[in-house]
Parts: sequence; structure tokens; C-alpha cells
Amino acid sequence: MPSLDDFLAALFASLGPIGSLVALLLIFAVDAALFPALPEAWILITYTFRPDAMDAVGWAAILLVVAVAGDLLGTSILYALVRRILVQGRRMPHLLESGMRRWTELLGVPDERVILLNRIAPVVPFVGAFIATLRWNYRRSMAFVALGGLVKYSVLLYLVFVIGVAYDPRTARTITLGIVVVVVAFSILGSWLYRRRKRAQKS
Repeated sequence: MPSLDDFLAALFASLGPIGSLVALLLIFAVDAALFPALPEAWILITYTFRPDAMDAVGWAAILLVVAVAGDLLGTSILYALVRRILVQGRRMPHLLESGMRRWTELLGVPDERVILLNRIAPVVPFVGAFIATLRWNYRRSMAFVALGGLVKYSVLLYLVFVIGVAYDPRTARTITLGIVVVVVAFSILGSWLYRRRKRAQKS
């Protein structure tokens, strides 16, 4: 029975380098605009299937550019749809807008800076919708999206680079998946603890 590593190897072999990058771009865009798609897992796994012609640093740099581009694309698409259809079309439910405003105020960061916090503890879903509804500065928001993505994924890719030096590719990928599980778990825990702390401070 084929292992997960064999399945991933066959998947990336069929996609090729360009196909892998396009798939990664779409995953990040979907994650930013629609629903969680575990982009941390995909960028790290894609890194471990580096093309033979690419050096590690160059491949990591390309993946970072694609990841940030996907984040910006997905966030911008959601922002444009919400702004055009709901905000400018005056179809945004007042209760929803009020709830979004109160939520960011509860978090203690009621402006674009919450986007950076979101990279550590995901406390604001559908960032593009918040940018449009709360009328945050679009350029500043996109700068925070890009900066947060660069920092977070640079750290993760560096960890995987170090693991790849110390272990064979198959073992490195297994450890990489473990890192993803830990990162996601800590993100969820951090989000819960942050929200709990802020609620306690408000009460």
C-alpha cells in the first residue's frame, strides 16, 4: 500500500515545478478568501520536493513570493467582493458590521494592526471582509498581510531547511508534517488564550 510520502512524490512529479507553484498560489488564495486550507503544510511540503535544478535558498525565495502573492490575491478578492456588493451596495447587515467592530475592539487592536496579530493567533477570519467593512486603509492592510506572511513563512522554511540538512528527504518530510501539526495547534491555542484574556479584561 503506497505511503503518504509516495503519494506526495507522485503528486508533485505529475504537477512539475510550475504546476506545484500554481497549486500553492491557489491554496494560499483560497485560504485567505474562503476557508482554511492549511497553507503552512503545503508550503513546507512543496519546499521538500525541491526541483533538482534549484538550490535550497532560491526555491525557498520563490515559495515565499508565491505564498505572499496568494495571500494578497485571496484577501484582495474577498475585499473587493464585500466592498462592491455589501458595503457600496448598502447590503451589509448593520448587526454584522457592528459585531465585527466590537470584536476588533475586544481584541484591543481595532485597526489594520490586527492583521499582524492574526499571523500568531488567528483571531480574525476573512481578513478581506474586515478590511472592507471596517474601512481600513487598503494599502496599509496589504502591507501588513505581506509583512506577516514573509516573517511567518520565512521562519518555517528556515526550520525545514535545517531539518533537511540533518535528515534524509523522507524523514525530513515526516518531521515537517509534525512541525505543521505543532504550529496549527499552537495557533489555535494562542487564539483561544488571547480571546479569553481579552474577555477577562473587559469583564
